[in-house]
Amino acid sequence: MAACKELMRRGVETIAAGRKERPYGTFTSYVAFDRGDEDQLARALAQTEPDVVLDLACFQPRDVDAVARCFKGQRYVFVSTGVYPDLHGKPAREDDFVPLEGDPPEALDYLEGKRWCETLLARNRDLPWTVVRPPAVFGPGDHTLRIAAYIQRVADGGPLLVPSETYERRANVAWVKDIGFACALACDPRKETVHRAYNAALEDVTLHELIEGIARALGVPARMHPIPFAELPEGASPYGPDPRRHAGYVIDRARHDLGFEPSALEDALAETLAWYRVAHPSHPGYANREKELAIAGAD
Repeated sequence: MAACKELMRRGVETIAAGRKERPYGTFTSYVAFDRGDEDQLARALAQTEPDVVLDLACFQPRDVDAVARCFKGQRYVFVSTGVYPDLHGKPAREDDFVPLEGDPPEALDYLEGKRWCETLLARNRDLPWTVVRPPAVFGPGDHTLRIAAYIQRVADGGPLLVPSETYERRANVAWVKDIGFACALACDPRKETVHRAYNAALEDVTLHELIEGIARALGVPARMHPIPFAELPEGASPYGPDPRRHAGYVIDRARHDLGFEPSALEDALAETLAWYRVAHPSHPGYANREKELAIAGAD
């Protein structure tokens, strides 16, 4: 995990936590418990007495409430996502997030869950929280395989279907190492970040430039075929961008408060492509590749 590695590099005692009894990763020590059981959460926090909790997994508001009741340390760092309303191509600033009203429903998907978690944090002025907001994160071992979807299509030499409305807009993407860096910076209690949210992402990278970068690294041409977003087959362009959504992040606040600086796209792709060449992952949407090629050929 990139955040643990970065914290360890900085000499921070890093206690990882999860449900698995035999974890894999880089950290000082490990505690196994089920965070859905508040008694287990309370015991783990009492046992370890952390100054800072970095929460990479939470997306259910009840779990935020449990942390607020049990955590007595200096800072709770909540890793969120692109919780912004539809901004129709406007770059997202942290203050564009609008807390929700009322009480959260029981069953929530990932994005709505993150929105409700942030809503509850915004209402809580006693918990010393800080929020880091990454967009879609790619890198070696990307479990979503979204970056693999683009690498596969560039590598096979055929045209890539991209949304004509947005493929030249800033894409909502980040490199996993950059997000680990941003998380480590947000965990530093010397930085005044309490009750503030921070965007962290690659800067000024469009989907066009991402695909061109992959093609350069592979030594092949990038063949993009723009079509309307509404006509894209499922999984053809998993990063979108959806025309209704925001176009990239403004990261000025993270620069100023945290000292965050994003990496070059070439560096992010080099490590990601090294993983791809060894692992040969395949995105589920690639199963429809023949349909995509037929669409490109027909047009």
